[in-house]
Amino acid sequence: MDDAKRDLKGSEKRDEFKRRHKDLNRGFYATDADFCLVSKTPPGTVAYLDYKGSGEPVTFAEAIQYNEWMQSAPVYIVEGKNPETGPFEIVRYLGADWKPEPPDVNWGERVLAETWAELGRWELALRAEYKRRGGWRGCLKGAA
Repeated sequence: MDDAKRDLKGSEKRDEFKRRHKDLNRGFYATDADFCLVSKTPPGTVAYLDYKGSGEPVTFAEAIQYNEWMQSAPVYIVEGKNPETGPFEIVRYLGADWKPEPPDVNWGERVLAETWAELGRWELALRAEYKRRGGWRGCLKGAA
């Protein structure tokens, strides 16, 4: 990845678009993808990540979207108080009933990454599992 891309932060235009979309109609529900890990070899989605502040719940719109995403790649919630320094708690999303408020979520095992370096090692292991399997190809049970 070149340095210009590495230094990019969130897009003001995207944020304004999302804000204005909310004004269209109260019934137009939406959610966004925080971060999608992709691979060149094999090409595909390694995982979907959503960063949340400590204790922040999964919304019904997120539950609907995560339920779809988890059919093609694992979905993880990365939770922490400070995205600059960590620590990070990583938990796999295993599905949810989106109807109750808040949604009733099924969670996988929690992994603690104290630092960005530990988060990087977790991601490296996930990417290695993806590559070893030749992509998820619909076989997500027991994925890292």
